[in-house]
Amino acid sequence: MNTLEFQSLCNSIADEVAVLLVEVLKTPEDFQASDGNCALCIMNTTGETTMRLFGNNPVRQRQTAFNAHKKALQVWLTSYATGTFETLIYTNQISERQFGLSRPELIGWLGGVEAKTSNGERLILAFSGVRGEQDVGILMQAAEKLKTFSIVER
Repeated sequence: MNTLEFQSLCNSIADEVAVLLVEVLKTPEDFQASDGNCALCIMNTTGETTMRLFGNNPVRQRQTAFNAHKKALQVWLTSYATGTFETLIYTNQISERQFGLSRPELIGWLGGVEAKTSNGERLILAFSGVRGEQDVGILMQAAEKLKTFSIVER
């Protein structure tokens, strides 16, 4: 996928997430997580990265962007969803050192996942700003709706 195709796919995903986010933020617990300020980060195998911020508070947007970017980078490096990776580490099934990480660097929160495009290319998605289950949930809903990518279970 070339840069223009990647950017077009990212825009499509971000536009769909924006639509879905309206409903998600109606749940008080999800809105209160970051006062409605959320971030979506999308990466490809070569490290090209796109970020979309939602909300109206730059300070909170910055924090959710930092979290989404950290989630995406961890998935990009490890190929494991955030949360799953940490579980494997803390149950001694794998070592973080094999990925060049140390435990203080791990994000731990849900919301970073690996995906495949409809052409089979690797895509990394991360969302931050609502409850962890919904961080992942909004990405799964976007995948189901768009059909241009699917979440990889790992």
